[in-house]
Amino acid sequence: MCYTPVHDSSLGEQSVDHILDLIEVWRDRTDELSRLPNVRYVYVFENRGEEIGVTLSHPHGQIYAYPFVPPVLRRELAAEARHKRKTGRCLYCDVIQEEKGGVRKVLGDERWIAFVPEFARWPYEVHLAPIAHRGGLLDLDAEDDEFFARSLKELLQKYDRLFDKPLPYVMAMHQRPPGRGNTHHHFHIEFYPPNRTKDKLKYLAGSELGAGAFILDARAEDTAAELRAL
Repeated sequence: MCYTPVHDSSLGEQSVDHILDLIEVWRDRTDELSRLPNVRYVYVFENRGEEIGVTLSHPHGQIYAYPFVPPVLRRELAAEARHKRKTGRCLYCDVIQEEKGGVRKVLGDERWIAFVPEFARWPYEVHLAPIAHRGGLLDLDAEDDEFFARSLKELLQKYDRLFDKPLPYVMAMHQRPPGRGNTHHHFHIEFYPPNRTKDKLKYLAGSELGAGAFILDARAEDTAAELRAL
């Protein structure tokens, strides 16, 4: 999915109105693909930067329709379901309540919040989410879209100001699967920039690849403060 005809631009450089159009395309494709009988999950994402492995530099994202629920989303849905059974509440709503006025918050308004989660696996990982419980793109209303576009633009501009260069990242939209179930899922977008510093990347090595345990030398509170100040 091409974001713009301008080859050396980016998602964060688009106007709010243009990003609103892109949100509508994401929603339209999600709706269309979700109706296919063999589709169990629609995944909207962007890989940006050579460090991520991008070979096509024109600003674009991708949309996959899987015949299964991918493992990361499956584990996330299971954890949310356990929390719902135990407390009667949405897990991610509880996370947001804790982050709304906290030191890990990067930006926010009455509709959306962006924060560095205390369980971040990447130094400058950020989650962007609607404050109200929404399951996915199909559940957003016009006001949600407006604030979503503004928050997305502001966050991506912060990323590019962080080291005074276009920051590589993965943008991953976590929606609920198609169908009437999984109402406990809370829509959010996760961003994974690989940079530890301006010139150093966070590599997945022995602990991450061999044991599945991420190790960081940065506190979420500190990286959030850096991004918030930009």
